[in-house]
Amino acid sequence: MNRISWFRKRNSILMKKLILLVILTGLFKSSFAQVEMPFSFKSDDDNRLIKEEDSGSYYVATGDTTNIVFIGEDESIYRLFNIDNKLLCEGNFSTEGDRYLHEGKWTEYYTNGKIKTTGYYHKDNPVGLWQSFYSNGQLKRTCTYTLIENKGTYYCMTGLYQDYFENGQVRISGLYKAIIDENSRDTVYSEDPVTGKSIPKIDIGHRPWPQKFGMWEYYDEKGALVKKENF
Repeated sequence: MNRISWFRKRNSILMKKLILLVILTGLFKSSFAQVEMPFSFKSDDDNRLIKEEDSGSYYVATGDTTNIVFIGEDESIYRLFNIDNKLLCEGNFSTEGDRYLHEGKWTEYYTNGKIKTTGYYHKDNPVGLWQSFYSNGQLKRTCTYTLIENKGTYYCMTGLYQDYFENGQVRISGLYKAIIDENSRDTVYSEDPVTGKSIPKIDIGHRPWPQKFGMWEYYDEKGALVKKENF
């Protein structure tokens, strides 16, 4: 093999390793992300009213005027529709001062009506089992968030994590446990007993963080085991 061919082969191997590293890094980061659902509503004053019905009111969505928000008459039901009246997201909410918080079960949809993501919130934090799906209805990812008390209330991904191919075959399967990040900085809110308003403060070093442990398994689309990792 001449020197040019050797360099080409080496660069090809390095490029493949780099691509694999980027993919794995993306999977690593995405597995730590909190679940976010669209909540395009600030208040009756900040969102332009479109129409009112006995069941609730319709508003122009915050941040995207092509979408429409429905707020139930009891002021706890939220639905988001697109311009074609397709339901994009729905759930319940609570208020804390002037803040609107995800609360209870929330579900996000594809425009074909299939569920995209579903799970539960408590005061804007995901808790319990969360599932996401492909647009064909096949399960894409499942994980669990746990409430943890550590000089404050936190929510952390723990337990079984599984990622699936679109054909239904498991792609990744493993476990997470919570560890404490002593360098974390979080904004927490407490209620002023006089004014009733939420007061923010910085909390340092108490947030739990998900960490892989035990045996992790990785498969290809045909179900063959590609590799194992022990943490």
